[in-house]
Amino acid sequence: MKNIVLFLVAAITISLGIAGFAGAEQSKIQSMNVQTLKSGMDKSEKITLIDGGSILACMDAKIPGALCLPCDSEKDASFVPSVPKENKIVFYSGLQPLDPDCALISSALSAGVKGVYRLEGGLAEWRKKGLPVVSEKRTPRVAAHAIQVKQLPDWQKAAKNPLLIDIRSPKTFAAGHLDGAVNFPLSRLHLQYADIPLDRTLLIVDDDGRAGLLAASYLARKGFLNVQRLQGGMAAYQRGTK
Repeated sequence: MKNIVLFLVAAITISLGIAGFAGAEQSKIQSMNVQTLKSGMDKSEKITLIDGGSILACMDAKIPGALCLPCDSEKDASFVPSVPKENKIVFYSGLQPLDPDCALISSALSAGVKGVYRLEGGLAEWRKKGLPVVSEKRTPRVAAHAIQVKQLPDWQKAAKNPLLIDIRSPKTFAAGHLDGAVNFPLSRLHLQYADIPLDRTLLIVDDDGRAGLLAASYLARKGFLNVQRLQGGMAAYQRGTK
């Protein structure tokens, strides 16, 4: 019995230690606003800028000089330790929130990088300031019809063989999603789209309506004929059901 108690105490101590370490890591992540980033870039400061969102969104539009390195890629996480430790690494995401558990950020902190930052407001804030973006491979937009939240029940009844495609992160999806939805994260859509049946009528569900059109346009170019999107995404759905 005594050994069991000692084991439990040790396990709890280790768990608390790990939690404390994780908290310490998070405390090292700083915020940087767009003005500070732009000023540093203009002065040629040592900044490594990383778009940790999806490849599709990053290739479509990104801040000049940014690297497209999705947060959920273990292969890309191995790149971070190669960044000179005196560099500042600034993470942001384009159309979706930056994953708070981003493996790239953890890798940067573990590598002892001088400064690890999140860009406040991400690409949206950069654009709001009238600053330029570049495109490596823009996805031409299609006229994907937007379904309003109040129209969703009728759409599900009327649509031919409907399927809800939730493009949010797996963690966000697991925390709550529409009944019957399946998760195809935007960060993996270019790798997994072939698993979506071509004969279904698709409704794209995203976080707040910003990424849905990109996903719908990409799938349309891959041969999906019936692709629509939920206007305002899950944020609108949650507001509409309160």
